[in-house]
Amino acid sequence: MTCGLWLAVSSEATAAVPLTTARIGLGPSWVQASDRDMTTWGSYGAFRFGAFQERLNLIAGLDLTAYLIQDAPDKGWRYDIHGNDVLFFLGYARDSWTLWGGIGAGQMRIYDRETPQEGNEGDPIVNEYDERRAHRSISQVTEAGASYDLYRSHYGKIDASLTWRRMVPEKGWRSAYALSMIDCLQFEIGFKLLGW
Repeated sequence: MTCGLWLAVSSEATAAVPLTTARIGLGPSWVQASDRDMTTWGSYGAFRFGAFQERLNLIAGLDLTAYLIQDAPDKGWRYDIHGNDVLFFLGYARDSWTLWGGIGAGQMRIYDRETPQEGNEGDPIVNEYDERRAHRSISQVTEAGASYDLYRSHYGKIDASLTWRRMVPEKGWRSAYALSMIDCLQFEIGFKLLGW
């Protein structure tokens, strides 16, 4: 709906070009807990659907993101964090550069690493990773990024981007895991189709 409104309004001034982008990347993540801060790594995949308004050099649309933030057992953080986000973004594109900012929400998930499993009589209790029990939280997400076109053709592009993201889980989840927020810096390669 957002993209439809954007296309309708912008088409009165000049043509708006639809665009889709797939991005993959990784980078450091800073987990801010109540008693300590930890650094770990995250991997990311994103799909962008939007439009480019040619006269004003503006882009807008939706970013759909999936990510995995690795645990850091040597620093006391024993949880992988999986998540998905939906963000509305607005940006400016000129020549080979694009700048944007976005805001949205998503879901963060932590799985139990140690779930007691009952053994036979006399056998010790075995603790195993249990992916069936996920603890979920709704998170607020803000994002800012910049990209540079490495390759350009009439129908698409390849670009490199740097994106900063901040994810803040809901209050109950922050208390349960002593987790305040997560800041992520992503180094990404993007493949644009139907680009301008």
